[in-house]
Amino acid sequence: MAKRIKVTKSKYSESYSIIDDYTHPQTKKRSTFVVESLGSLDSLKDKLGTDSKQVVLDYINEHVEQLRLLDKQEKEIINIPLSQYRLIPQNENRLYNIGYLYPDNILFSLGIRNICDQIELRHHYKFDLCRILSDLVSARIIFPGSKRSTYDDAHHFLDTPQYELHHLYRSLPVLAEERYFIESELYKNSEKIYERDTSILYYDCTNFYFEIEDEYDMCMYGKSKENRANPIVQYGLFMDAKGIPIADIVFDGNKNEQFSMKEPEERIEKDFQFSRFIVCADAGLNGWENKIYNDKKANGAFIVTQPVKKLRKTLKNWATDPKGWKILGHDGCYDISLLEETVVIDGVAHHRDDIVFYKDRWEKTTKKSKDTGNSYTLEEHLIVTYSYKYRKYQQYIRSKKLERARKLLKNPGNINTKNPRDPKYYIKKMTTTKNGEIADEDHYSLDENKIREDERYDGFYAVTTDSEDSDLPAIINANRQRWEIEENFEIMKSELKARPMYVTKEESVKGHLLICFISLLVYRILEKEYLKEKYTCDEIITTLREMNITHLGGNNYIPSFTRTEITDELAQIFGFQPAREVLTQKYLKKFTRVVNSRKSTKLK
Repeated sequence: MAKRIKVTKSKYSESYSIIDDYTHPQTKKRSTFVVESLGSLDSLKDKLGTDSKQVVLDYINEHVEQLRLLDKQEKEIINIPLSQYRLIPQNENRLYNIGYLYPDNILFSLGIRNICDQIELRHHYKFDLCRILSDLVSARIIFPGSKRSTYDDAHHFLDTPQYELHHLYRSLPVLAEERYFIESELYKNSEKIYERDTSILYYDCTNFYFEIEDEYDMCMYGKSKENRANPIVQYGLFMDAKGIPIADIVFDGNKNEQFSMKEPEERIEKDFQFSRFIVCADAGLNGWENKIYNDKKANGAFIVTQPVKKLRKTLKNWATDPKGWKILGHDGCYDISLLEETVVIDGVAHHRDDIVFYKDRWEKTTKKSKDTGNSYTLEEHLIVTYSYKYRKYQQYIRSKKLERARKLLKNPGNINTKNPRDPKYYIKKMTTTKNGEIADEDHYSLDENKIREDERYDGFYAVTTDSEDSDLPAIINANRQRWEIEENFEIMKSELKARPMYVTKEESVKGHLLICFISLLVYRILEKEYLKEKYTCDEIITTLREMNITHLGGNNYIPSFTRTEITDELAQIFGFQPAREVLTQKYLKKFTRVVNSRKSTKLK
């Protein structure tokens, strides 16, 4: 209903006001509020200089019509009646987050409503799975926490939950059962929004810990990536060549991650139907059996990262020889030990940090397959790249590691370790004196030989593959892209707080990690496809988290966040400007309807 007149009568007087309808942001119930108090009949007669009640009523009706007309024109100035004496309602939340609308918008663009509708036909539940899933995903990005805290935080969204907490928990087994259907549908729908690059698929594993001591279901003791003495669950992730997730797999914490690739590969080939299937993974995951599996496939190939340090001696010497290096698309060979800061290629000057050099050769390897017991000969293309920029990065990482190692020498404690990522890796223990006698106590020092040996491989990166020479450019670029899967894991752990997990049943664990996967997918699309990687993860998520509005009462809200370059860019991309001085409920509803529709914002 539009604005209208309200008459309040008492024994001796009659007063008039103009009221309007609004939807309460928490209860979702329709109610009314006073837009303007006009005064009593006598005061209005005095104001208009008349004794006629009809003149007063005609004046009021005309005033209401003018207000209705201004509403249709979306007038620039809005008068909000506030009182310095009137108290705000007790225990009523007035602050609402609207930053969640942007990830929500992307999720609905990916067709989550239709996906959930299809799932509903296969299950007999009486809750809104789509709304629950979208809240779980948006809250995981903005307010990551337990399921209970997620439910509480979702009540600070502009569109507050109309479901109960137990519905949220009951949704996890459904999500676990339908995880691969959801992931494949999200992938297919994402192709309609932007161009996905599946020329090479990247695969890697990590694990997530539980803050429990006893093993339960798939929560088992295994080798933790974070060296924590807690049960873990193993997690494998496939991403495309742009660094955006495609699919994942969850398996028991005590299982070897090397055998995790085949199952998701088979499922991806079946559900995603890629024309070519080139998998890039490290040597620990893409072992001999996986190499054979991918090599035998008509449309398959493998790319395996190969540490130069672990090559056999002849290949190691060939790989680190400064002579014989090439550049893609250009003739000639280079000696990387003689290059100046600027390299002239075909008459054009390039800074050497911007160039990736390479050399390659084919090698035959024969090994026995554990699966079949038969020997198998594999012809592998060994490609080594060298980058001055990568060398500087490795030198920087080592300098920080050595800096921490020198601090440890002042207070050694338990220094023994074989982990190359640990600063203690560069510290050696001496139990004898210079004369070869047994020392009274252990002495520690930097292992200069180990440092020099590692420095020898700075800037080098090697892979083996069964791809043909025509794939060389894609493979060399793949070397530069692999770090993004590690970044995906870092975002899941640090920003999305996928661990520690507060659920332990297998179906709940899988449901939880599916939510984390979808959250990562939505965030990556926002970061890469919408915002073009111009901002850091912290900048984006902090902006969404702080994008709050305050309900002033009635139909009006005001922004309670800082307008920044990011908020302006989001407004331009999504067609919704929340940085107006006053936001009407009508304007907010207009955007929320778009967010929740099948015609949600698409990338151009």
